[in-house]
Amino acid sequence: MRTSMRRIVIDDPPAIDLRVRRAARTTAGRAAGRALSPLFPIGLPAGYLVIAYSTAHWLRRRGARGGRSIVASAWLGWLLHRAVKVVLIRRRPLQPGARARYDSFPSGHTTGATALALTTAITLQRDGLVSPRRAAAIGVGGPLLMGFYRVVADDHWATDVAGGWVLGTAIALMSLTGPAKTRGAPRLVHRAARKFAESRGR
Repeated sequence: MRTSMRRIVIDDPPAIDLRVRRAARTTAGRAAGRALSPLFPIGLPAGYLVIAYSTAHWLRRRGARGGRSIVASAWLGWLLHRAVKVVLIRRRPLQPGARARYDSFPSGHTTGATALALTTAITLQRDGLVSPRRAAAIGVGGPLLMGFYRVVADDHWATDVAGGWVLGTAIALMSLTGPAKTRGAPRLVHRAARKFAESRGR
C-alpha cells in the first residue's frame, strides 16, 4: 500500500484474496457466477434506487413511515462508495483480454445492496410489516448473496466485498438512527450526489 497525490494505492492483494479467488475460479464457482448473474442489474444504482423509491411509495400508500430513510440509504450507498473509490485505488481481478480497472474497493454492488437491504428490513420489521425471520432474510441474506456473487463472478476481491458489507451497514445505521434532518431529507443527498458527479465530470 502506498500514498500518492492524496490517494491511497492498494498494490498486491493479500493471501486471503488469492485463495478465495482460486476457489471462485473453479468449475463450480464459475457455474455459481453464471447462475447468479441476474443479480447484476439489481446491484447497479439504477437497480437499487428504483427498488428504494418503489418500497418508499408502497410504505407511503400503507400509511407507514420509513420511506425516506430507505431512499436516503440507497443514495448514500451510491455516493459514499464512489467517494471511497476516489481515494482508495485498487485494481480489480485481471480478466483475460480485458482492460485493467482500478475501482475495486469497496464493491459497489455489495455496498448498495447492504445499505438498502438492512434499512428496508429493519424498517419493515419495526412497523410489523414482515416477520423477524423474513426481515433477517432480507437484511442478511440479500447482502450475503450479493457479496458471494461479486466474488464468484470474479469482478471483486473478497476484501472488496467485506468492505462493502461494512460500509453498507454503517450507511444503514446512519440512515436509521442519524439526525432527523439527515433521515428525513433525501433531497440533501440528491444535491450532494449531483455535485459529486459534476466534480467527477470536470
